[in-house]
Amino acid sequence: MKIKYLFIIFLIFFSCKNDKEKEHKTELTNSVEKKDNKQFFSDYFFRIESPCELQKDFSSTQENFYTYRCNSENNEIVYSFSIKDLKNDLSEFKTDLEKHLFSSKFLDSYKKELNANNIEYSEPYIYGFKALEYTIPTGNIFNKQAIFVSNGFAYTFNITANKNDIDSLFSTFINSFELYHKSPKYSYSIEIPKGYSQEKIVGKNVDLKYVNDKGYSIVLVVKKLPQNEKASIDDMLALSDDFWIKMSPYSDMKIIKKGTVFVDNTKGFFMSYTAKEVIDKNPLYYNNYMFIKNGVIYTLTTTCKQEDIYDMRSVFFRVSNSLKFPN
Repeated sequence: MKIKYLFIIFLIFFSCKNDKEKEHKTELTNSVEKKDNKQFFSDYFFRIESPCELQKDFSSTQENFYTYRCNSENNEIVYSFSIKDLKNDLSEFKTDLEKHLFSSKFLDSYKKELNANNIEYSEPYIYGFKALEYTIPTGNIFNKQAIFVSNGFAYTFNITANKNDIDSLFSTFINSFELYHKSPKYSYSIEIPKGYSQEKIVGKNVDLKYVNDKGYSIVLVVKKLPQNEKASIDDMLALSDDFWIKMSPYSDMKIIKKGTVFVDNTKGFFMSYTAKEVIDKNPLYYNNYMFIKNGVIYTLTTTCKQEDIYDMRSVFFRVSNSLKFPN
């Protein structure tokens, strides 16, 4: 039995390591869903909540700029959310460093305009990314905006409301924002936590990779189960700790715990362990989650430094628990 499932074990350990497989390019899909009072916009990798239904505004003539807008029932509050696709701008740069510097400097043009008009602004962090936030007063009605850049897009929040209500309304609007990934190839979706940016996908069967500024990663490997292979989660649970350690490509592997997990009404196998990917480096903390759904194997791996697992555990739990499989 152990030899029979080497294919599955390979997906857990080896598919997340870099190799020379052809790089995949993520393609955008086009769909809007509504669930749990939040609207899902899978074409731009975000979801957001507002008291009215955001509708696309077709009046904009700006290239690669999209706005969704709605009014409250009494028409006293206007909500809008805009996305500017920066892919054309970023295509001029060859290296990730150049692209990162462009994204960092993107807000500078807004600062110059605000300064020129004597409009005060602050620089908070929204969803883990540095942003610009400012308010434009017009009598008792204020317009408040915030903009930040993430994963090749510039996101702008905008609310027009009474000056006494605008701060609380704006805070609620921003805090409801979530980035997520919906696979164009496999149709699963998963939440991307604050401060994580999408990276180039290099690796066999890797469908998703996000990394934060500390280098902590979220990787999802997806592979169709071969016709002659009939693996089950129970078979993974039956394998001993010694067997997993023997099969690991890492050094000094220590299994912390393993067992059963249920996500999206699907039974899965999880294993938490520490190991050194590079012998002379400190060990990392790994969480592996494996699910088999409709003949497809999903292997989610999250990593961080061993000493940071207590801070990251709730983040990784939320990510794994947000995984939604296609029907």
